[in-house]
Amino acid sequence: MSSIVEYYHGKTVLVTGATGFMGKVLVEKLLRACPDVDTLYLMVRHKAGQTPAQRINSIVEGKLFDQLRLLQPDFQAKLRPITSDLLEPDLGLSQSDEELLVSKVNIVFHSAAMVKFQEHLK
Repeated sequence: MSSIVEYYHGKTVLVTGATGFMGKVLVEKLLRACPDVDTLYLMVRHKAGQTPAQRINSIVEGKLFDQLRLLQPDFQAKLRPITSDLLEPDLGLSQSDEELLVSKVNIVFHSAAMVKFQEHLK
């Protein structure tokens, strides 16, 4: 077992930007390469009439997750969508979600990005 796999064993990870290209690849790779990772909290905003949970479900049904579905059919049980909006005060987190993340998360991957390249700076 590699040291990376050992390091992630039993760990809880927070991912921002999980619905973007790099975020999807990161989530799939973590779950496939580190099967004993405990939980991945995915900070996701409501978009186009979809809840964060619906957005995550749509993503994991995609081709990128085909191999993972074969290797670990129950991998979705490790995914926990957290309703958030990184542009809002306190990241748009509820008090209970903030407390949950502070108490549970061991590792953070911040891969969220603004993709409106013509947006004015505030």
